[in-house]
Amino acid sequence: MKAAVLYRSKTGFTKKYAEWIAEDLSVDAHDLDDVRNLSELLQGIDTLVFGGGLYAIGINGLKKLLADESMRDIRNVFIFCTGLSIDSDEVQREIYENNIKGIDRLNIKLYYYRGGFDFKKLNRLDQLLMRMLKLKIVLKKKRKALASDELGMLAVFNRQVDFTDQKLIRKLVQDVQSC
Repeated sequence: MKAAVLYRSKTGFTKKYAEWIAEDLSVDAHDLDDVRNLSELLQGIDTLVFGGGLYAIGINGLKKLLADESMRDIRNVFIFCTGLSIDSDEVQREIYENNIKGIDRLNIKLYYYRGGFDFKKLNRLDQLLMRMLKLKIVLKKKRKALASDELGMLAVFNRQVDFTDQKLIRKLVQDVQSC
């Protein structure tokens, strides 16, 4: 097995998981945005681990990666994503439906890890979008009860929170090593 770890991270939580995974697999972690020649990096790779944060339930960077021609030779793809939600069957189903469903040409396994939130690390556009989301949640709160994810977002909006946990990667690492 020859593996590679790629990620796209806006605030560092996905990067943290990618580096832990790469360390356990004895490979390097590569930021997708820093890779100049993806085909060259993936040449000879049969197993790829990719991580991206969740933004509007889409895995950051996944569409770009899957659209690349060099992905056609990868036999095993392990995708992890990070977000604020507490892991549940519902969260996993929603991520799968919005990101993986219908991609039959690859053997893909999906993992979800809780990341964190740091408003100050977001770029200006993402800060604006998060402010709009917060306003939408606050206005909804006046009309009806909020979901646990919405309550969680309001609770952490003005704080730095880090829910990363290195123990969470064990299953993914074992799955990759068994290829």
